[in-house]
Amino acid sequence: MNKPILALCLLASTPLYAQSGGTHSGNGSAATPSVVVLPVTAQADDVETRAMKDELDRSMKQLQLPSLERPYYIDYKIVDQQSVIAHATLGSLTSSQQTHTRLLTVTVRVGSYQYDNSNYSGNAFTKLVSLFSSMATGSNTLPLDDNYDELRRKIWIATDTAYKQALQDLSAKKAAEKSKDLSKRTPDFSQEPAHLESDTLPLVDEDLARVEHLVRVSSAVLHKGSSIRNSTAEFEIDNRTEHFVNSEGTSYVRQMPEIYLHLTATLHGKNDENYHDVYSAHARSLDDFPSEAEILASAKQVVAHLEARQKAQPFKHYSGPVLIEGKAADEVFAHNFANNFPVRPRSGLKINTSVLPEFLSVVDNPLLTSCDGQPLFGNYKFDEEGVPAQETLLVDGGIQKTLLNSRQPAHNFPSTGNMRLQGVLPSNVIVSATKSSTNAELRAQMMGVVKTRGLEYGIIVRRLSGLNAIEAVRLYPDGHEEAVRDARIGDVSFKSFREIVAVSKDRTVYSEYSKESGENVAQGFLALLGLSGLAGSANNADLVSYVVPDILFAKLVVDHSAEGNSEKPPIPRP
Repeated sequence: MNKPILALCLLASTPLYAQSGGTHSGNGSAATPSVVVLPVTAQADDVETRAMKDELDRSMKQLQLPSLERPYYIDYKIVDQQSVIAHATLGSLTSSQQTHTRLLTVTVRVGSYQYDNSNYSGNAFTKLVSLFSSMATGSNTLPLDDNYDELRRKIWIATDTAYKQALQDLSAKKAAEKSKDLSKRTPDFSQEPAHLESDTLPLVDEDLARVEHLVRVSSAVLHKGSSIRNSTAEFEIDNRTEHFVNSEGTSYVRQMPEIYLHLTATLHGKNDENYHDVYSAHARSLDDFPSEAEILASAKQVVAHLEARQKAQPFKHYSGPVLIEGKAADEVFAHNFANNFPVRPRSGLKINTSVLPEFLSVVDNPLLTSCDGQPLFGNYKFDEEGVPAQETLLVDGGIQKTLLNSRQPAHNFPSTGNMRLQGVLPSNVIVSATKSSTNAELRAQMMGVVKTRGLEYGIIVRRLSGLNAIEAVRLYPDGHEEAVRDARIGDVSFKSFREIVAVSKDRTVYSEYSKESGENVAQGFLALLGLSGLAGSANNADLVSYVVPDILFAKLVVDHSAEGNSEKPPIPRP
C-alpha cells in the first residue's frame, strides 16, 4: 500500500458511525472516541470465565473414555447478547422485542495437531445431528443468572457431548483415510501461543419505545411517496459480550455493541414495474449514529431516487467502457473479487499470478478503525479462534500474494487471524493505487475509449443492488448525462479486473454484512432454519468494511434488467 494513503487509515481510535450508502471522501478527518481496553485481570473473576476455566482444567486432566484418546485441545466461548429490535412498514409498527440470550460454543479436538477429528467431509451430517441433539437438551443455552454451579453443569454436559462426537468423527475419518499416505499431509490445526487480552466498548443504553418511534417515523416518510408500494424500516441494537478460553492458555473478553438501521422501499411504476432502493447505517454508539432528522432526510432521499428512476430512459444493450463510482465500486469489488480472498477449494485467485493492474494493491487489516476520515467496522484485536489480528498483504502491485485463512492450515496457508463468526472472512479491505486520476480525468479517459471504438456514449454506474443498477447514466461526448433505468451489469470476471484502465484518487468507505462463507455446512443449514444462535453465533453475519476508489473498466457488458418487471396489482392502491 502506498504510504500517503496508509497514513489516512488509523489504528489508534475507533470511529463509531458509517452509512453503508458509502461516503466519498478524500483526506478528511473525524473526531473519534478512543477504544476502551480493559486489562484481562479486571475480568478474571467474572463468573462465566471462572466457570469455563475450571471446567476446562478438569476436562483436560480427567475427560477420557476407557482405552480411547483424551482431548488434546478444548475451547469454550460464551456469548451474552442483549438486543432491542423493532420493525415497521408503511408507517405502522409490525414487531418489536427485547431479548437476552447466553449461548455456549464448545470445541473438542482429539488426536493431535497433525491429525485430528476435524477436516473430514463425511462428518457434516453427524455434526448436524449433534447440533440438533444439543438443541433438544438445551446444552448450548446457558442460564442468564450468574450461577457458577449451574454454568459448570451446563459446560460439563456440552463438553461430554462434544468429546463423544469428536471420538466418533476421528474413528470415521481414520476408516475413510486408512489407505492414504498421512506422512505428507498438511496438519489439521495450527498450534498457537497463549494470549491474554480484553477489548471492550461501552454498552449502548436505549429503550424500546425510542427504537419503535424511529422505525415508525422513518417508514412513514417512505410511505408518503406517491407510488411507493411497500416500505420497511428495521432498527436493531445489539450489546454483545464474548468470553473465550482455550486449553493453550488463551483467554479474552470482547464487548462490541452494534447499532443498525435499514430502510427499504419499493416503487410501482407506470408500466407495472417495481423498483427497489435502500438506506443503511451502522454505529457502535448512539452519539455517533445519525440523528432523527438525518434519518428522515435519508428516507426522503430514497423516495426521491425511486421517483427519479422511473422517469429515466429504458436501457438497451451496451458493450464498452464503464465507470463505476462510489459505493457501487465497493460492491463490485466486494462481491466479484474480494469474496475469493478466503482459502477455499475452488477459489478463483491463484498465488503469484497477476489478478489486478500493477498499479493496484490490496490489504486486509482488522486493526484499522478508520480510513480516509471515515469509520471502519470490520475491526477486531483477535479472531474467533483467539489468534491476534494482523495486517495481510493480499495483492501487491497487481500480484496475488496470499489468501486469508483460519487455524486450519489448508493448502499450506497459515492462519491470518481471519476466522469470523461465520467462517473465514475479510475484515477491513483497503485498495490503494500508485497511479490515480481525478473524476474529470476518469471521464476523459472513458470518453477517449468511446471515441476510439466509435461508440455513441459511455456508461457511469453510481449505485447498485447486486448487479442491477439503481442509478446509472449515459455520458455523451459533449459532457451531458442522461439517466437510464433497468440496467444490469453482466458477469464481472477476473479478467475484467485485470483490465481496469484507471482508478480515482478519492475512495469510498462502505460497510456491509457478509453472510456465512459456506465453509460450515451445519451452521449454514441451521441459519436457514433461523436457528443460527444454537450453532454458536448470536447473530448470523459479520461486518466487513471496504475502501475502494472509483473504477474505470476497459469493457463490460450492460444489458436491460428484468428487475423492474412485475405483474399488475389486482387493485389500485387506496
